[in-house]
Amino acid sequence: MEVPPKSGLTMHTKFIAAFLVLALAPFVWPVPAPAQITIIPGSSVGGAALIRQKGCVDCHTFDGKTQGRTPAQVAAALWNHSPEMWRAQKERNVRPTLNSMETADLFAYFFSVSYSAAPGNAMKGQAVFEAKSCAGCHDTAIGRRRSGPPISTWSDVDDPLAWADRMWNHSRTVYSELANAGIAWPQFSTEEMVNMLAYLRSVPESRSHGASFQPGDSEKGRMTFERTCEACHSFGNNTPQGKIDLLQRPAPDLMNGYVVAMWNHAPLMQQRAGDDFPILGPGDMSNLVAYLFAQRYFYKEGDAVRGAKVFEAKSCATCHEKQRRQMGAPDLTTAPERYSPITISAAVFRHGSAMLDTMQKNNVRWPQFTAAEMSDLITYLNSRLVMRVAR
Repeated sequence: MEVPPKSGLTMHTKFIAAFLVLALAPFVWPVPAPAQITIIPGSSVGGAALIRQKGCVDCHTFDGKTQGRTPAQVAAALWNHSPEMWRAQKERNVRPTLNSMETADLFAYFFSVSYSAAPGNAMKGQAVFEAKSCAGCHDTAIGRRRSGPPISTWSDVDDPLAWADRMWNHSRTVYSELANAGIAWPQFSTEEMVNMLAYLRSVPESRSHGASFQPGDSEKGRMTFERTCEACHSFGNNTPQGKIDLLQRPAPDLMNGYVVAMWNHAPLMQQRAGDDFPILGPGDMSNLVAYLFAQRYFYKEGDAVRGAKVFEAKSCATCHEKQRRQMGAPDLTTAPERYSPITISAAVFRHGSAMLDTMQKNNVRWPQFTAAEMSDLITYLNSRLVMRVAR
């Protein structure tokens, strides 16, 4: 049977507990660093409260299907939708705003709903469970003579971070057993993982019937990365020879994709690390994912050259450079925060309505962005930032 998606508005709080970080204060890496701060997703519980407090529920339903999957898609959708939203707000005589931290919570909520409502086919998932040899070791109920723990003892299939942690640590035992049996390591696609998790949630014996996203701490995630990952992985242009630059690898669209990447990567890690294969402790995975978010791993880095063309073509340069004083537009090179899908969205909530009024008076059309254009624009804006000296 296929499990129907759960509505984000009717889900209990347990479905949308904190997604990635407890701390709402932003972090900056490495040290020393520019004073521009980096905003990362916050609390999905806070985000769920915001969509009620700010009146979003008066016009919108949140079932995970209509939300953009990537941060850039979310930012583009919010930007493109804004004029229609402001017209509706004007009719209702309301004008809610969001700061960067509140928008970070909203993004976390979108991600959690997208995970919980990720479309999956339980029947296909059962076929995956059997085809990938999972059923050879794991049964649905206690008492069957299988070597692995039965599904009835699994309690994390609705939590992507806990599930990634479980599968990563479990891979060490599986690798040894499959190698001894001459069975190839099962590789998953994101779709296969989504379907399999739908199946695991659907069996009556499953204990997982509600998502519970555990919070992560980015600074602790940095320490986890240095301890368990830095021997092979790094970020950006300063990546030493022989290491893998994670920013050059495709980022997962869904948290399911991150689970898949961790599992598929495990055999190579087993071969390289041997007895030193890192086992993650409680909270390590959620902390690590929070750190990866801060490093832009989960949203695609754009192209600054293309971003400069977007800046011109969408009339950003007209208001923010050529006629900045006449328009009363801010200098985008001196922003206190590094640009990201979150900060772009926050700027729309804070200043967008006034921006639209000014543009209409000057016969400038409200620009529409694709997710790729949004990524390119963000990269371009960050390339022009005048670094503020940290004090």
